[in-house]
Amino acid sequence: MRLQLLLIFSGFFSIGLLSAQKAERTCGAPPEINSWLAAYQQNPAAFPRSPDTLYVPLTIHLVGSDEGKGYFQAYRVLDAFCMLNQDYEPANIQFYLSGPFRYINSDKYFDHNYSGGIEMMSNNNQPNTINCYIVGNPAGNCGYALYSLGVALNKSCLGESDHTWAHEIGHYLSLPHTFNGWEGLEPDFNQPAPSMVNGRPVELADGSNCQLAGDGFCDTPADYLNFRWACQGNGLSPQQQKDPQGRLFRSDGSLLMSYALDDCANRLSLAQVEAVRANLEGPRVNLLSDHISPMPLAVPPAIPISPEQGQLITNVSFLELAWPAVQNAEGYVVELNLLSPLGAEQPFMVYYAEEASLEIRGLLSERSWAWRVRPYNRFDGCAPFSETFSFDTGNFISNTTEQASFSDFRVHPNPQAAGEAVRVEFELPYAFYLQLTLYSSTGQYVRHQPLDAHYGHNEITLSTAGLPAGLYWLGIEHTGGRKFIKIILQ
Repeated sequence: MRLQLLLIFSGFFSIGLLSAQKAERTCGAPPEINSWLAAYQQNPAAFPRSPDTLYVPLTIHLVGSDEGKGYFQAYRVLDAFCMLNQDYEPANIQFYLSGPFRYINSDKYFDHNYSGGIEMMSNNNQPNTINCYIVGNPAGNCGYALYSLGVALNKSCLGESDHTWAHEIGHYLSLPHTFNGWEGLEPDFNQPAPSMVNGRPVELADGSNCQLAGDGFCDTPADYLNFRWACQGNGLSPQQQKDPQGRLFRSDGSLLMSYALDDCANRLSLAQVEAVRANLEGPRVNLLSDHISPMPLAVPPAIPISPEQGQLITNVSFLELAWPAVQNAEGYVVELNLLSPLGAEQPFMVYYAEEASLEIRGLLSERSWAWRVRPYNRFDGCAPFSETFSFDTGNFISNTTEQASFSDFRVHPNPQAAGEAVRVEFELPYAFYLQLTLYSSTGQYVRHQPLDAHYGHNEITLSTAGLPAGLYWLGIEHTGGRKFIKIILQ
């Protein structure tokens, strides 16, 4: 299979995965240099390269479970995409998003082994792009690359300051690890290294055999460290190594194709850059287009159009958020944050809009809200969020209420003795966060209870201790709607 497909598997483990994975497999990358790179390294001058910026399309596949859960959040893809382009900017290579994100619901792809990864890519790849699959567990790694198919990425390894994506794209474009040949071995650092590992010459500390040993690049120093490691203040490894001639050295932690941790690794060497560009302009030329015109985002000062800052919204059944359009934006990420009456901040709700406005329905009444906007386009995921704006929703109850996704919302006993707890029951088609709220007959908020409700039958109690007898409105409210019922305390 390797002769036809050439698998380049990268362990590139996160710190949390290292101890568990190291016992099984440090890295699945083959120690051999792939055939194209071997030919290139014999005579780099024979492979023409232009000085132009190379624009490379990516297709992003977001993989979830069979039930459509567990997707990597799209706005976090933008953070990782921004870092990827920053990593390759010195190489004069810029990636862009080719079409919308593609969603795949599959348990066997969300948590897969290598054969499952091959199947996933073979069944879903889009032509003439680098296909990138963001999953829950790509064969126990932070990521791996299949040279002829695409890249798989662990969603837990794609923080806004992680370089996993750049590392795996490097593999996809032919680059080996800087410790090439040491995959799967456990070096004895107390002894001089052997002259050969996995059939590959071991690179000497003085670089005298650099063209034939290690990764084959003479500007990436010797490196035998096939596990994740934190660099010292000088950017070098804390672990000293001995080359076959007994000379001591430390690995360079700045190289993206090493296993140095993300706060160390930040660059490709000049020779690696030249190889990647030659790969794109040679066997990967189908990825390049002469008709790409990048569209920079011109982000204006953020001033909300609607609602105005601090505005009180009385009709909570419908609200339009609007902001100044950003030149060349192809979409916007909108984060809406709910603050409870007690001031406890709830998790952000994230929306996506193609235009500079967004309709929100069924807001909770008597709440404080915060929101902000982030523009993006296929070339630029780096635009920041706007400053945060706020508004309040007022007291709004009527006999005509929005219908949330509840069935059989019931309270018993009703009437109930004042001071005694009432029992509330309802059914939900899926789990979500909501509020159980009690209002007086005049609409005054008197009590609330946040709920992390679950699928199916829910049964909870609400205390009425200290409340006088009278008519009350009991409401179940969430961002998708609300429903009220009258209760009487006697």
